[in-house]
Amino acid sequence: MKKIVLIEPVERGDHVFSWVRMPRLGLPLLGARLKEAGYQVELYKDRAAALPWPRILAADLVGISTTTSTCHEAYRMASYLRSRYLPVILGGIHVTFLPEEGLQYADYVVRGEADSIILPLVRAIEEGIPPAHVPGVSYRQGSKIVHNPCPTEAEDLDLSPCPDFSLFYDPKKISGVIPVVTSRGCPYNCTFCSVTAMFGRRYRFRSTENVLRELERYRNRFIFFCDDNFTANYRRTIELLQGMLERKIDLKGWSCQVRVEAARQEELLDLMRRSGAKIAYVGFESINPATLEALNKQQSPEDIRLCIKQFHEYGIRVHGMFVFGEDSDTVQTIRDTVDFALETGIDTVQFLTLTPLPGTPFFEKLEEEGRLLTREWNLYDGHHAVFEPARMSPEQLQQETENAFKRFYSFRHAWQNVAVTGWGSSLYRLMGWWLVRRFEQKNRWYYRFLEHFRGGGSLVKTVLSRNFESLRRLLEEGTKKALRPGLFKVYLTERDGALYLRLRGVLNLEALQELKKLAGHRALQGYGKVVLNLENLQFSSEKVIRPFSHFLEQLGQRARRLQVVCPSEEKGKSLFRHLKNPCFELLSP
Repeated sequence: MKKIVLIEPVERGDHVFSWVRMPRLGLPLLGARLKEAGYQVELYKDRAAALPWPRILAADLVGISTTTSTCHEAYRMASYLRSRYLPVILGGIHVTFLPEEGLQYADYVVRGEADSIILPLVRAIEEGIPPAHVPGVSYRQGSKIVHNPCPTEAEDLDLSPCPDFSLFYDPKKISGVIPVVTSRGCPYNCTFCSVTAMFGRRYRFRSTENVLRELERYRNRFIFFCDDNFTANYRRTIELLQGMLERKIDLKGWSCQVRVEAARQEELLDLMRRSGAKIAYVGFESINPATLEALNKQQSPEDIRLCIKQFHEYGIRVHGMFVFGEDSDTVQTIRDTVDFALETGIDTVQFLTLTPLPGTPFFEKLEEEGRLLTREWNLYDGHHAVFEPARMSPEQLQQETENAFKRFYSFRHAWQNVAVTGWGSSLYRLMGWWLVRRFEQKNRWYYRFLEHFRGGGSLVKTVLSRNFESLRRLLEEGTKKALRPGLFKVYLTERDGALYLRLRGVLNLEALQELKKLAGHRALQGYGKVVLNLENLQFSSEKVIRPFSHFLEQLGQRARRLQVVCPSEEKGKSLFRHLKNPCFELLSP
């Protein structure tokens, strides 16, 4: 085995996270470790349709990182790669908690931190043996799924190599901001956060000397300390900042994620300013005391107000992160939060719908109560209401969150903080104005989806019935025109915002021409998912397979998510053979 490719999928959505070009650190760290071991490594960060697949297909092994909102994109890529007989590893936070789901699309799933796992797993694949000795790996052994126990000891962070960003095939695809991690884990235990479940509550950190050596490589660059809580240990953070000043590590600037407690430490704030801190990303979450208590935030609205004031006194911009939808929240809570953000002069904000991520107590609670609206993971991005709130409807939560963004990011308020933290605040607010209105325009379809759910998540009416009837008539008329009765049939059903098509009989070129009209139909955009079942489909000849694959490609571009159910893995692979890039997830019945 010579060449290994690692991919970080980018969300297909059109919101702020889909525009983030800074890579996560996992792949540059793993890539550096594999490179040290003598492998040729390439890293990619992009949507499936934009990747250079001929180059990727020349690899001997591919690893794909997942988050909950990007896992469908990862599954499309994995399906495509396996159809070309390449072994695929899935890792990351989503499949850590749902490994059996990941194994529907990949050969191996790495659970938890992959630092000490990746090399033994790669070597086992090279040798063609089951990775029974590799901790934290899930894989299939015949019809059985094996979950190896996770490592009992946490990784010593000083033993990790520096991340190697030069391994990215196209540096233009990533931003000029350099992510640096100095710690893992978090001593707090917020109910909606999966960090402690992934990395543990024990706060582990790299030695100051180890971090400073890395920072010396990034002089005159902008750094983002991507620790979940950069100041969880004040004395250790102070030591690091003092070291940066003593060594005269002249950064272009830096930012970090903190909790409100950081603003109480005058010595810390002074060192942050002197060492070049520009922005503090603060997890405020809510101004509702009942919500803060339910989320186990251990802070008050007064703490939030003081935090903003203190950071501003030291010339550091504040990016306030809030979530809406906890059981104590109402519509008025959301509106009051916008008032609070404008009154206190927060520079920029992130208003997200509370999202029940797998692996968190919040997800388990809502699942037990039957309040999850969907398991379409691409919607679990903080920009879509995916559960039934206690004191408002899902539509209200969605609409009020978008309204909150629009009120804050308005031309009227764009210049509010120029005298406090400079023109940078105004620039970010103007960018926010554009992003919010673009997202609102692109996301109108989601309200039709939410109208399916009333009264605790029960489906009591079908608002997409006109779309459904339109598609049904299109298919009925097409198959009648093209075929003798009974030779080929399409069965349509609709459930919870998803469209299911079951193809039966023998498909020839004439019928396929009529079927292709479906791929261009506007009604498809009303559905969150399209599932095409081919278990009882036969092709009239081999000549039909290539154009049918192109039909799937068109359908995959039009539908938000396309799943194809094949009677055998080999039949699915034959469909992929004619495609230039992944466009659907391949499932076995």
